[in-house]
Amino acid sequence: MASGHESPWPSLQPPAPCSRRIPYGRRWLVVWLGVVIVAGTIQLVSQTSAPPVRVNVGSVPKRIVSVNVMSDEILLALAPDRLVALSVVADSPDSSNIVREAASIPMRANADSEGILMLNPDLVVIGSHHGNVARQIESLGIPLVQIHGFESIEWIRSLIRMMGARAGVPDRAEDLISEMNATIEIITRRVADRPRPRVLLYSESGWVSGRRTTLDDAIRAAGGVNVAAEMGIVGGGKVPQERVIMADPDVILLRDSRSWESGFRQALLRDPAFQGVKALRQQRVYSIPARLLVTSSHHIAETVETIARHLHPEAFRETVP
Repeated sequence: MASGHESPWPSLQPPAPCSRRIPYGRRWLVVWLGVVIVAGTIQLVSQTSAPPVRVNVGSVPKRIVSVNVMSDEILLALAPDRLVALSVVADSPDSSNIVREAASIPMRANADSEGILMLNPDLVVIGSHHGNVARQIESLGIPLVQIHGFESIEWIRSLIRMMGARAGVPDRAEDLISEMNATIEIITRRVADRPRPRVLLYSESGWVSGRRTTLDDAIRAAGGVNVAAEMGIVGGGKVPQERVIMADPDVILLRDSRSWESGFRQALLRDPAFQGVKALRQQRVYSIPARLLVTSSHHIAETVETIARHLHPEAFRETVP
C-alpha cells in the first residue's frame, strides 16, 4: 500500500490449482490472428468451442477478469455476476479477505497474457507491477484497468468509484463507499477524545509504512500516531533495528500470518535489545491478521476497527447497566 507498489509487504502468490490451469500450448501468432477489429468493435476469437466475445468500447463489460486481489475484493462486492475469473491470490487467507466468497467464481487467473486471453475477457483489471502483461493485452484492443497508487483511504474510495463505473454499477459503488465510511466514522468517534499512542507497524525485514500509505491513514483513524511517519518516511521503507529501539513506540503491531514471519513475534519478545522498548515493557505488542494489512479495498474499515480495538480496548467494552 505504499505509493507505487502493490503492497509494502512481501507477498506470495500461490500457483493456480492444477484443475483450473489454462493450457499454454497456443502460440501468439494464433492469438493475433484471432483478433479482428471492425468499426470500433473488437472480436476475440477463441480456439475453443466457446463463441467469440464482442467488445464494444465504452459498453458495460460482462466478462471481467481480475488479476489483482484488490479488484477481486471490490468487484466481488460490486458485480459478481460479471466476473469470469479472480486472481490466484483470492484463495490465500494471508492476502485475501474474500476466501469464502471467492468460491462462487471457479476460474483463477495468473498474470499471464495467453492464459488471460483464453478467458475471452471484455475487461481486464491488473496491478501496475505487471506492466508487460498489461501492454500485451492492451495492444490487442481489450479494455484494461491498471491499478496503482495505494496511498490513502481516499485513494481506496476513488478506486471503488472507478471500479463501479467501469463495471456499470456506479450506484453499488457509492453504497459500498458509504458503508465503509460509516464504519470508519463510528470507530473514529469512539476514540476521538482518547490519548493517541505512538504506533509502529513492524516486520521482520524492518519494513514500515510511513506517510502517504493506507496503513498510515488506518492508524490515524484508529486513534494512533504512526511512528514511521514521525521518522519522516514517505511510502514504505526499511529501518534498522537501532532506529526502532530509539523511537521507543508505545505499541508495536505485527502481522499474523500462516506463511510469513511465523516465528517473528516470539523472537522479538525475547530479543534482549528490545526489552527496554515501551511496547514490550507494557506488553503492547499485538498481531493483526495479515490480510488486513495488505488490503486496499473497502475491507480497510475492518483494518481500522481491528487496530482501534488494540489501541483503545476501553472504548469497545460493552457497558452493562
